[in-house]
Amino acid sequence: MDITFEKGDPQHPKGHALLYFRVSTEPDKVYATYVVTLPVKSDLTKYVPPFLASHLGSLPLSDFSAFAMPPVPEALDSYEELERMSRMRDDDLVFGDSMFSYDLPRMMEAVTEAVQSYAELYANQSGGSVTIGTGTTEAEDGPVLEASGSIPLSGQAPANDEVLDSSYDVNEVLFGLMSERDKLGELSRLLGKLRFAVEGNDSNEAEEVSGEISTLGRHLPENFQVPSLLAVARETTQQASRLAQLYLDRCFRLSDGDTNSAADLDQQIQSIKEGG
Repeated sequence: MDITFEKGDPQHPKGHALLYFRVSTEPDKVYATYVVTLPVKSDLTKYVPPFLASHLGSLPLSDFSAFAMPPVPEALDSYEELERMSRMRDDDLVFGDSMFSYDLPRMMEAVTEAVQSYAELYANQSGGSVTIGTGTTEAEDGPVLEASGSIPLSGQAPANDEVLDSSYDVNEVLFGLMSERDKLGELSRLLGKLRFAVEGNDSNEAEEVSGEISTLGRHLPENFQVPSLLAVARETTQQASRLAQLYLDRCFRLSDGDTNSAADLDQQIQSIKEGG
């Protein structure tokens, strides 16, 4: 992704930046997140218990160099507010992209792409390297981190049945400790994982992820309609994909207290169902 520096020098990025996006249907808002590139490479496998590692997605734990927080940009009322914070904190101010509507999966994808671009600029000036993304990574003196994000004990992966027996109990504890916003972030991640499994005809993975989503749904308000979201996410049609996106967007709107937008999304969902 091409990113635009509105404050700061792309040839000499500071290593910390306010990154923002615009949505065409909401001209009065900007959506922002904070990007950090770490000057010291971090091996998080030293600090994360093995039973938690499998719930951290595809984070490159053994070489964690750059990230955005929050992973989904938060709405701000004005660009002026963002600019003021950038000056006050002496951050780079970077524009990522403009989107037609609030598309949560695309917004998360755009954040990842923008962080990668910013981190590469930082690495170019410092002569180092950064690691962002998925795949298998091996720590210099540590265990292998699989693509799923799990860390084997004593260099050996646990048996599948051992993982399955304990995963739901672990999830109940983890989800109970999360804030509502964190739960929605986890829901978004799991839905992406489910869609990938469904489109790849991986029924075992789809069932496992569906179970995690069902567990998570018990820790969210009933009016978020997580079971309905899960039902359409398991289908492969284009209409189902659109419905899943609308249901997820509706969850975030309800969490923000934006009942008017949530009602509009309800109408869109009903219209698609009736039209289908």
